[in-house]
Amino acid sequence: MSVTLLLITHDDIGSSLLNTATNMMGISPLVCKNLKITSHMDIEQGYAQAIELCNTLDENDELLIITDIYGSTPSNIATKLTQNTSDTQRLIVTGVNLPMLVRIMNYAHLSLPELAEKACSSASDSIFIIDKENICN
Repeated sequence: MSVTLLLITHDDIGSSLLNTATNMMGISPLVCKNLKITSHMDIEQGYAQAIELCNTLDENDELLIITDIYGSTPSNIATKLTQNTSDTQRLIVTGVNLPMLVRIMNYAHLSLPELAEKACSSASDSIFIIDKENICN
């Protein structure tokens, strides 16, 4: 079984992050899909597009769904995708950032739960407050 990555984000956030991470890595070790949610879409339109993307995945794949803001439309669509699933295991991680995506790609060999944990730890481990008098390490 392999893990597939699905980004569901506002506007071009997901595609920009995915392009940047792939350029940094040289290649994406995971099958990655991106769903752009615009301000003109409602949750049902986004959900229908998400289902279409999921239908293109291998039925044996596990799915890591990454969204930008918890409780927003992309997050709500992701939550809806995890309900009423048959055999496919799906996990959601919110708060996507570039370090998270790079870590996911670096640890693509891990299981779905382990990969989700790496994503979460990377997101929080990569946030610092830096000023000229107090540099955090």
